[in-house]
Amino acid sequence: MAEVPEPEPKKTATIMFTDMVRLSPQARRDEVLERELRAEHWRLVRELLSGHGGREIKQLEDGFLVEFDEALPAVACGLALQSALGARNASVSGERRVELRIGIHQGMVVHRDGDVFGEGVNLAARLEALARPGSLYVSEPVVRQVRSRVSATVVRLGRGALKNLPVSVYRMEPRELRGRSLLARLRRWLPGRPEQQARPRP
Repeated sequence: MAEVPEPEPKKTATIMFTDMVRLSPQARRDEVLERELRAEHWRLVRELLSGHGGREIKQLEDGFLVEFDEALPAVACGLALQSALGARNASVSGERRVELRIGIHQGMVVHRDGDVFGEGVNLAARLEALARPGSLYVSEPVVRQVRSRVSATVVRLGRGALKNLPVSVYRMEPRELRGRSLLARLRRWLPGRPEQQARPRP
């Protein structure tokens, strides 16, 4: 009878989930375009992971489960990813836009059969599911370690919207991305834009 391998002992790790959201209706209808955008997303995530010391545990349907030894490289990777996508989206047509949700938590995990399980994984997945596209939702243990060490806008979220999560949650966004978002909203109200000009009478 074959012996069942023992799981590795529990350890503290930082877990990041990514999820691709908000593909345009055109991309959802165009299988070739959808495949192109997914492949571009996969390439970008893997390139940034290799530069930040992240370990890809598995590729999910629309994202990744990734493990880091420390919180700082995980947050730096997530911010770099959102910043790169923000810059990319500003230079492409609407149907080619790609947005991600990212959740990051540091907690106890255990490895088994090439996968990872535990509280750290479960909470990171819940944070990703709640995250606003274009942002990172991170737990308080993560924020305590990185807040003064990264260039990001950090906002503590109210408890009422967090579905009884056992940790405080923060939204993080690259500072330059937030600046572009505010500018885009302001431009809608600037005088002289074509959509605000009166149409000439026939």
